[in-house]
Amino acid sequence: MIKLTSTEFDAGTVIHNFDCDFVVRTNGDGLWGCEPGRQVRVTGICVIHTAFDDSINTRVDVAHDSTWDIYTDTAFESAVSGALGFDVGFTEQGMQEDGLASMEV
Repeated sequence: MIKLTSTEFDAGTVIHNFDCDFVVRTNGDGLWGCEPGRQVRVTGICVIHTAFDDSINTRVDVAHDSTWDIYTDTAFESAVSGALGFDVGFTEQGMQEDGLASMEV
């Protein structure tokens, strides 16, 4: 389940906040040792579109109940992409946190 709960506008930035409740089973193919079949509950997604020069940058913050080592797991990327209706991928490793995946378009 994913539900848009708010949209904010601020000086070249549009922020969409979603409440979520779905579980992803990891593939275990990430770079940092997340085992296959780990159940990760996604509880919220924040999509931030920022205008910069002549382009739009889209950051996607995903709240979840797991540790940062889900980084680069393809099942997680695919599930979040499917929920949003557009492709997202993880940002760099140093931006990942326990409970929060940093992603982008």
